[in-house]
Amino acid sequence: MKKFAKILIIILLVLAVIYGILIAISPAQLKLDESENINAPSTMIYNVVNNLKGWEDWSPWAEMDPTAKNSYSDKTSGVGAIWNWDGEKLGKGSQKIIETVIGEKIKTDLEFEGAGTPNYSTWTFNQTGEQTKVTWDFEGADTPLFFRPFNLFMKGSLKKTYKQGLKSLKEMVEKRAKEKIYRGFKVREVDMPEKSYIMNRSVVNMENIQQFYTQSLGALFGKVQGANIEMDGTPSGLFFKWDEVAGTADMATGIPIKDAINVKGASSLTIPEGKALQVDYYGDYSKTAEAHYALDDYMKDYNLINNTPVVEEYVTSEEKDPSKWLTKITYYLSGN
Repeated sequence: MKKFAKILIIILLVLAVIYGILIAISPAQLKLDESENINAPSTMIYNVVNNLKGWEDWSPWAEMDPTAKNSYSDKTSGVGAIWNWDGEKLGKGSQKIIETVIGEKIKTDLEFEGAGTPNYSTWTFNQTGEQTKVTWDFEGADTPLFFRPFNLFMKGSLKKTYKQGLKSLKEMVEKRAKEKIYRGFKVREVDMPEKSYIMNRSVVNMENIQQFYTQSLGALFGKVQGANIEMDGTPSGLFFKWDEVAGTADMATGIPIKDAINVKGASSLTIPEGKALQVDYYGDYSKTAEAHYALDDYMKDYNLINNTPVVEEYVTSEEKDPSKWLTKITYYLSGN
């Protein structure tokens, strides 16, 4: 019995020495970083990461614990956005965006139930040519002395998870950059020729847009026919300002014409040739909002700014089925 006790004491002493060595060589904080080169603009990758709700599409933790319950603050992007999770494998925690520099950096504050704080994660985006180096790091809270060896064991596992997340992010973003599909709409970059319109422009309450368009279009057709003017396309809606707060739109009903000309009782506009973005929307004319959001998302990804007016060209005129009505939506780009 004494011999057994002696052996046990020796074993415990050896384990204590080993653990003491581990404590001595273990870092006080868990720190790591992983990088990936992605063939896409830095602003596009930034926008994907900055949208916390969108993490469900590529986050390694979504795959690790698909049954986890996620909830979000009303604001899901930018400083102040918060993502909360509660899962069997992941436990409870939250991530809050606390700092951003568009196209360059995102910093988040992480909290894990039962763990120390603060914990930070920082994303940096460095674009060279058409490629962006994305770096994702983690800086944990100070770890109590006797728990520091866990930092050594956790680092390898967390680095593997970060690599997996960056790989999934790369696949998703490069697919978006190649296919240019946003919210289900294919965005095309086009070269637009010079375009002239005669039009009736007014500030209209949003609920009266269709009524204004229909009424003013008939009057414009009368003026075109009376002046023997040759049309150059289908009737269009031209939008100069969209004011959600006031509930109004500065817009015009426009008829494209071959040559710029002044017509009594109507205004005129010539849009110079230049580059533009365009999508085809099929459906009721009053429900084009999602197509406009798609173009907005595209411009943010490529750091583009549009010139007014935004043009909705109502191509289909004889079709009775609203689901088959075609509207070409064009955003002219500035700086061309």
